[in-house]
Amino acid sequence: MRLFNFTVSNCQNCNKCVRECPVKAIRFINNEAKISETRCIACGQCFEACPRHARNVQNDVEKVLSSIEHGKRLVAVLDSAYMGTFKEPAKFVSALRELGFDSVQEMAAASEKITELYIKYINENAGKQKYFISSTCPATYIFIEKYHHELIKYLMPVASPMVMLGRVIKKEDPECMAVYIGPCLSKKYETFPKEGAEVDAHITLVEILKMFRRKGISIDDMEPSVPDLVPALSGENYSISGDMWPDLTNAVENNGYDILKVNGMDNIKELFESMENDTLDKCYIGISACTESCINGPFIPWDSNGLFCRRQKIKAFAEKGGWGINSKKINWDDVDTSYKFIPMKVPDNKPDEAEIRKILAEMGRKTKADEFDCGACGYNTCREKAIAVYEGMANVEMCWPNLQAKARRIGDLFFRNSINILFLLDKNLNILQLNPVGERKLGFRAEEAIGKPVDIFNAGRDIYQQSLNIKNDILNVKMKLRDKNLTVITNIVYIEGDEIFVLMQDITKEEERKEELAKLKLHTVDTAQKVIEKQMRVAQEIASLLGETTAETKVVLNRLKDVVLKEEGD
Repeated sequence: MRLFNFTVSNCQNCNKCVRECPVKAIRFINNEAKISETRCIACGQCFEACPRHARNVQNDVEKVLSSIEHGKRLVAVLDSAYMGTFKEPAKFVSALRELGFDSVQEMAAASEKITELYIKYINENAGKQKYFISSTCPATYIFIEKYHHELIKYLMPVASPMVMLGRVIKKEDPECMAVYIGPCLSKKYETFPKEGAEVDAHITLVEILKMFRRKGISIDDMEPSVPDLVPALSGENYSISGDMWPDLTNAVENNGYDILKVNGMDNIKELFESMENDTLDKCYIGISACTESCINGPFIPWDSNGLFCRRQKIKAFAEKGGWGINSKKINWDDVDTSYKFIPMKVPDNKPDEAEIRKILAEMGRKTKADEFDCGACGYNTCREKAIAVYEGMANVEMCWPNLQAKARRIGDLFFRNSINILFLLDKNLNILQLNPVGERKLGFRAEEAIGKPVDIFNAGRDIYQQSLNIKNDILNVKMKLRDKNLTVITNIVYIEGDEIFVLMQDITKEEERKEELAKLKLHTVDTAQKVIEKQMRVAQEIASLLGETTAETKVVLNRLKDVVLKEEGD
């Protein structure tokens, strides 16, 4: 029964849903939150808690709109929380009709019959049982069916207002579509498609407003109208935490029972514990999973009146006599008003102590003193978290203190074993940390340097101040620390909160090799120049000698020529 879950793309693994879930029904698979259907009680606490609005609810919007387009008769089963939610409830009723609803019926009208049945049941069973628990809130009776089987006998076997009214509507017109409209999530459990369903669809107040916008319907432009079926006088009080009709109050008190009005899952859990421990005196319990009951359901539009404004508005409306009209009487003949509550099995595979200790050790909780019970993972104690890991509902990595400690260890390992100079500066450019390489190369022990200004390193100050001013990193700056005989490449990383992390890579040897190479190049060039000059001189000398010998040869040859010519002339 997949009714709702989280949108994976929006989930940020903040664990807030786990913290708020009263039964820890959130399972983490591959760091994604998933709702366990077998454990969930549909209270909606996780959806309200989610800061990323990652909730994903199976909705009946298209189903309802399609029925309207095909001319099917639609009946709105309207949760009375709408009275406090909207500025002008009568115009909201007209907007529903404009959308296509043929009849608008207030769910609270069934409350009169429920009160009558409660009174009858209490009078018949007073003295036979210690407690009477109201059965109007699905989330609370599902909680009992799944986790508190021994309390099922105290649930009054009467259907909820929505189911009761749905049965009446279906008796009158089996072919119509009955649609719940309200802020409740757990009623989706009662409207889940099944054979003989009393109500066919579930539309939240948030969804109905989207449907109005989609069809171009403005509530403000509507003429006011009254629902077709309304409760008598103070029926709307059933949306307010534990409020009861006077006749029911009298029946409870006349039978010697106390009256408790309990709402909010934390209070309900404590209540059930007291009942199971048999420390609570006999009482009737009006119970609701949501704080202040349905007027504070998980699907109240975000821009509606505040909680206590909604409460005041509904209370004032009820006290003045409601709509001020005589509502038609509901014909309850042949309508089944009962409801059977059935125990549901929830996985209960608990680990032994040795397994718990093993998982705690994996979480870094090797001794009792290590168990912080901080609740960051969503579980109240480290042991609860370890049990959840064993059951496959959580993973070891969800332990934030353990992750922080691990990160610190890795950070310390990097800091202490880095081959580079590392130091941390505060907003005043005073030294907060200095790693061992920094100690050795900068000539200061960490104990001596911490708290001192960065100036002691003779490593400049202006550039660090510039990083603080622009709140950004400055990278790959070559610096010479002449008094330390160091040349470094400096990377300055700005940290939110006005701290500076500095990494200096020692390139002194590389720079020295560059200088030696430069000297070698100069020496080579100089030597080459000298060789060239010497070669030029030799060449010139050779040329000079060649010139002299050539001239002499010319003179000798000319003389020889003259001798030969003279001899021929003779």
